[in-house]
Amino acid sequence: MVGIGDTMRIFIVSLCLFTISLFAACDLRSETAKREMEKFNGTPTPTFAPTPTEAPIDPADVIKADISVQGDMVTVNGYDQKKSVACSKFNQVMISGAKNVVTIKGACRQISVNGDDNQIISDGALEFVLNGGKNTVGYSRYVNGKRPITKDNGEGNSIEKIAASETKK
Repeated sequence: MVGIGDTMRIFIVSLCLFTISLFAACDLRSETAKREMEKFNGTPTPTFAPTPTEAPIDPADVIKADISVQGDMVTVNGYDQKKSVACSKFNQVMISGAKNVVTIKGACRQISVNGDDNQIISDGALEFVLNGGKNTVGYSRYVNGKRPITKDNGEGNSIEKIAASETKK
């Protein structure tokens, strides 16, 4: 039989264990001590690298275009084709398909590629949009001296500036 004294002892021991566990869970350090410890244990401060400056555009790499004139859309559709097209009136070019090799002469407003494994060689465009994967786009000049806007909505695509001699292939 458990008496009142035993019940009281169990209650006091339980209260002591609860109090000890409560204090063990609390961080009793002062705010100053916490700040001092953070100097040694805190997250490292990231180093900031300066933003690289882009090289100036060589005037020989500029193709002039009258952007007030916008011609019809030029399209290339199909599979495993080799085509040459021209942007004579600041056209928009849309290439749809796969494994096409397309050479584009002149200054284009936009070149869009929808599909996979296409190879595009262009004189220049204000914007390149890639919707697909493993497409390669090379451009040799900057339209009106502006760097192109690029929108890559796929994986494994590359858009790069190439030498003007490579566009004559």
